[in-house]
Amino acid sequence: MSLTATTRAHADPSSWLAFGGGYGIEHDSYTRFNDRAPVFSATLGVGSSPRAKIVAGGVLRMVTYFSLGTDLGLAARVATGGFARGDWGVALDAGPVARWWDGGNKGRYPIQTVLTLGLPWGLQVAGGAQLWNIAGAPNARGGFAALELDFLRFTVMRQGSTESSWPNPAPAGGRDAAFLR
Repeated sequence: MSLTATTRAHADPSSWLAFGGGYGIEHDSYTRFNDRAPVFSATLGVGSSPRAKIVAGGVLRMVTYFSLGTDLGLAARVATGGFARGDWGVALDAGPVARWWDGGNKGRYPIQTVLTLGLPWGLQVAGGAQLWNIAGAPNARGGFAALELDFLRFTVMRQGSTESSWPNPAPAGGRDAAFLR
């Protein structure tokens, strides 16, 4: 046996890279009014094999509330296999957000949950909510909704219902006949 012998690696992670826009509302604890703004969202993440029924991973999410500020979040993600393969499915993200704008009046480090409905062709609809504040009062109360395009779900991850009209020659995770329709 040689110390330099290698075996073939089988690392087939799921991956996500989405951008989109929508609308958000954040409650200001100082003025006691709700601030509304258009939003831009961007998500980057990686997870376990897309061939599994349930995929676990993590995401970095940025949500910019135009005229207010930008949230940066790190979250755990649980998704269905269909979502990971760029077909129909759902994903749930939960984790802390850093919000260094508006003097902390909208919560400095809220917990954010995001539910994302995945559609074929990499399209997805995301709805997020921020609650509580890890740093103490004032608590965050707000949320956003966005229509997004996940470029990796649209290209390298894509399998399933879209294969009949545009076959993916080498989907990440490998070809599985069960995913063809």
